Amino acid sequence: MSHAKSSHGAKITMPASTLPQRPDGATELGVVYASIEGVNEDSFDECLAMLKEKAHALGATALVGMQLVQSQFQWNQRTSLVATAIKGGNEH
Repeated sequence: MSHAKSSHGAKITMPASTLPQRPDGATELGVVYASIEGVNEDSFDECLAMLKEKAHALGATALVGMQLVQSQFQWNQRTSLVATAIKGGNEH
C-alpha cells in the first residue's frame, strides 16, 4: 500500500514494505512509530497515514521493515506500526 491520507487530508505517496533491506543507495533516516486507538476496518490505514506523515517530515521517500502490532486488551485496543524511514535509492 503506497497511498494513505494524512490527518490534514493530503495524500502522501510513499512505498511501504515489510522487507528489511533498503534499496541500493538509500540512506536510513531513523525509525518511525505510529499508534492509534482502536482495532477496526480503518485502523491500519489511519495508522499508516500517521506513520507516513512522520516519515515525510524527516524527508523520507520510503518505509522498509514495517511491522504491525494490534493489541486487543479490553481496556486498551490499539493499532501500532513501526518502520525504518529511508531516503533516496531505487524506490519501487
